[in-house]
Amino acid sequence: MRAILRAIAPRVFTDGHRRCNELGKRLVVRRPVKRFLDVGCGDGRLTMEFAEVVRPNELWGLEIKEEMIEQCQQKGITCRPCDVNGEWQFDDGWFDLILSSQNIEHLYDTRHYLEECWRCLAPGGQLIVLTENLASWVNIWSLVLGWQPFSTTSICDWNLGNPLIWHHGQPKPSQFEEYGGTPNSHVRVLAYCGLKDLLAKTGFGEIQAYTRGYLPLFGLLSDVLCTLDRRHGHFLIATARKSDEPVRRNR
Repeated sequence: MRAILRAIAPRVFTDGHRRCNELGKRLVVRRPVKRFLDVGCGDGRLTMEFAEVVRPNELWGLEIKEEMIEQCQQKGITCRPCDVNGEWQFDDGWFDLILSSQNIEHLYDTRHYLEECWRCLAPGGQLIVLTENLASWVNIWSLVLGWQPFSTTSICDWNLGNPLIWHHGQPKPSQFEEYGGTPNSHVRVLAYCGLKDLLAKTGFGEIQAYTRGYLPLFGLLSDVLCTLDRRHGHFLIATARKSDEPVRRNR
């Protein structure tokens, strides 16, 4: 049974991840975008997919790995080296749209990260966040069985604590290098309500959250179940807007 589950796990995970990205692109507000930023943009593949929808005048990225920065620049992305746990070297209100894809869960100061997103957005600008959902059913059932939730099995660059992960016991860098990921563990995986509350506390408004990837199911059935039960899909997709009015934020 475990061998069968390990065999189908990559397929259902990849299908859910793809559907997460597709929904994120559909949530882009149709409006003129002068500058679009992809935070933690990897090799720029997803950046370019979103750019086809956004059609910005300027395309920007932040990335920490030099080889990925070079690949982004070859694609026409103005990519700056940056550890996004720290300060971002952009003026206030510089961007009309910011994408945060599969990186908020890696950060130690999640609040600071979202505050930087808020600061760098122009009034009325849009933030789209794509991340894993701690409250997905596969994570919940892992806890019931005493296993590490799938979204938190990456511990010190090793994947541990859950016998059904297909890359069990293997170093994480070897699994994620082809996706341009960074070899660091998930630090804080958010649930549906946690992400919404964080966005609201940071000063964002018009917050909407959805999920995709009703694992271990996939395909259209997965989408239907995520629509009926939007809190327990494996991938979180949130969209929020920066209010036209300044928001007082106390540290």
